[in-house]
Amino acid sequence: MEKRLLIVDDEPRLTGSFKIIFENKGFSVLTSSNGHDALENFKKAPFKVVLSDIQMDEMDGIQLMHELKRIDPLVQIIFLTGYTSVETAAIALKQNNNAFEYLEKPVRDMNELCRIVERAEGKYDREKDQIALQKKNEQGFSVFKSIFDSMEAIVYVADMQTYELIYANKKCMEIFGPDEPTSLEGKKCWQILQKGQTGPCEFCTNHRLLTPGGRPGDPFEWDFLNTCNQRWYSIVDKAVEWSDKRIVRMETAFDITEKKEHEHLFRKFEQAVQNSKKLESIGTLAGGVAHDFNNTLATIIGNINLAQLCCPDDDTKKYLRNAEEGVMQAKRISSKLITFAKGGGPVKTKTDIEGLIRKAVVNTIDPEKIICSFETDKIPVPFYADQDQLKAAVNNILQNSVESMEGPGRIDIAVRYLEQAMKNPRISISISDSGCGIPREHLDMVFNPYFTTKPLDNKKSTGLGLSVAWSIISKHGGNIHVESNLGQGTRVHIFLPIFSENRQTNTTGENSTQKPSLDMDKGLTRVLVMDDDELTLDVVSQLLIRLGYEALVVKNAEHAVEVCQAAGAGGPKIDLALLDYDIKTGAGGFPTMARIKEIDPGIRGILMTGHSDYAEIQKYREFGFSDMLEKPFSIKLLDRKIKACLS
Repeated sequence: MEKRLLIVDDEPRLTGSFKIIFENKGFSVLTSSNGHDALENFKKAPFKVVLSDIQMDEMDGIQLMHELKRIDPLVQIIFLTGYTSVETAAIALKQNNNAFEYLEKPVRDMNELCRIVERAEGKYDREKDQIALQKKNEQGFSVFKSIFDSMEAIVYVADMQTYELIYANKKCMEIFGPDEPTSLEGKKCWQILQKGQTGPCEFCTNHRLLTPGGRPGDPFEWDFLNTCNQRWYSIVDKAVEWSDKRIVRMETAFDITEKKEHEHLFRKFEQAVQNSKKLESIGTLAGGVAHDFNNTLATIIGNINLAQLCCPDDDTKKYLRNAEEGVMQAKRISSKLITFAKGGGPVKTKTDIEGLIRKAVVNTIDPEKIICSFETDKIPVPFYADQDQLKAAVNNILQNSVESMEGPGRIDIAVRYLEQAMKNPRISISISDSGCGIPREHLDMVFNPYFTTKPLDNKKSTGLGLSVAWSIISKHGGNIHVESNLGQGTRVHIFLPIFSENRQTNTTGENSTQKPSLDMDKGLTRVLVMDDDELTLDVVSQLLIRLGYEALVVKNAEHAVEVCQAAGAGGPKIDLALLDYDIKTGAGGFPTMARIKEIDPGIRGILMTGHSDYAEIQKYREFGFSDMLEKPFSIKLLDRKIKACLS
């Protein structure tokens, strides 16, 4: 805008003189003799500065100023007046928030007046620039707010000195905001985002975010369990300069609770794998030892019986009876070793689970010392299990419960039938006791062979009970979970899958290279799994079983082709091939899939690999695969990939 000045005064000689003076200073000047005329002129063309008399007829200068401010709030008003009474000056000065300057007539220094007008113009320009900048910042903040409100992460900004919240995004408001919609801004972050704080949090990261000179430094990343909602967050804190030049802390927090839970489950899964490996190696040894041991025991007890027949001495008979009882106790230990070491899949027959458990209760629990309750659901479908093995597992768990109670106690047993969407149903067996309980630090070791909290000289302390039970239930495709608190008893949960017929379930790495049975339910989805790692085969097959699929496991391409040929020759159809990319001792996933496709062009394939960054692997579809699975993968991802592949 050019230098323009509007002069308002009802004295024509004054306005004429001022017009000449200011035009000589480079101003474009317009004059008005009254307030109404000035308003019309102002509406036609903008002015940064208006030089106006205060005392005028109809509309005085102060009224004019208010009207002009309605049109342009930034316009700068300079008042001139010949009335210098105290009252008039006071009225003018009260308008200080709106008027730029107040001068007396006559003006003695026109140069000073020109400088005042120029300063007024400068103020107009600065305020206009400030408003433009503020508008730009607001537009930028609007974009910023829109972006952060759309995120599934908590984002907030807090003053690093006062800890007051300056901004909180929609997600933050949903989680930490009050029930009634209201802004969190101005509230202390430690009061809103944490629980039980009486001041700034001791874990506050403010001191980590600034350089020694007090400027924003590198971001700080950390994981934290929030004290308000008990959820885990992955947090990135960064010091930034806010629009008003303050240094503030901006925090972005992503909910990782499920990730933490998966990590916990994975650690438990790793522990189970380690137990499995330990039990397999110990089981091999235990089987051989038990066999030789039983042969020796047979010789010993035979000779004891012979001695009993020909011994007339009562004292000697008593000693022999005691020796016989000792041998029988050793036999019971040996039988546990044999059960523990029994290889291959269990020999399953149709089983009355309720009857089996009731017999175990009768054999184990003395009703005069222990109160026992038993509840069971009706099992609507046939259940198949190795009755001898399953009875041994239940006996061992019940025996542990009995031995945990020094005097009278209680054991509660519940059998439940559990339906599962898209999966085979399960039977759960819960055995609760009122015994001494297990210390928390020992819970992870209860399935270890020979681990026991009983004294070593205690005749009960074989330490094999839960190990044997774990081995048996695992070979049935199930699992065991133990809950206990010291002094409050123990609860053991057994989960067993129910299949629609008697199938030989083989989940041990030792026999995983045997041909999988093809005598299966026609309605089940069958998945061929190829991997040269026995532990992987074991894990994947167990996952597939739990997801309701039938797993056929092979270690190499030749065996995979053989199984597919058997299926193509009239056996049950294989629906999906889950093949490892890299097989060390033969053809990998790509050539194996090609050979399988020649046998059954309709078979679907998913490639398993730990080398997803290889360029060749990214071309898996060209080799006949529908999808790819990166190792390691979760059971949820495995299920999703299979369903997508078969849909």
